Amino acid sequence: MIFFYEFLFVLVAVVAVIIGEAWSRLAAFVFVAVWFAVSLVGYASFGARLTVQGSSMSDDERRWFTDARDGMRHLRLLFGLATLAALAWRLIAG
Repeated sequence: MIFFYEFLFVLVAVVAVIIGEAWSRLAAFVFVAVWFAVSLVGYASFGARLTVQGSSMSDDERRWFTDARDGMRHLRLLFGLATLAALAWRLIAG
């Protein structure tokens, strides 16, 4: 499951670079920032589901939600770093 998140990150990063070079670096920053916000909401959603219904879930469901939450944590870190890099790219390169 973590490989899906890494593939999604690479795809979004490539699209952000294309947007930044072809159109606007500010638009690329906003694009990556939106994905960062989506990853924050996804992480919070999986965490809340585990907290509220964790004891009533089967072992398979709990394992799936735990893996999904951990994958979203990984994706949140990647998009957070990418957002900072896109902001630096915008400020330094103009």
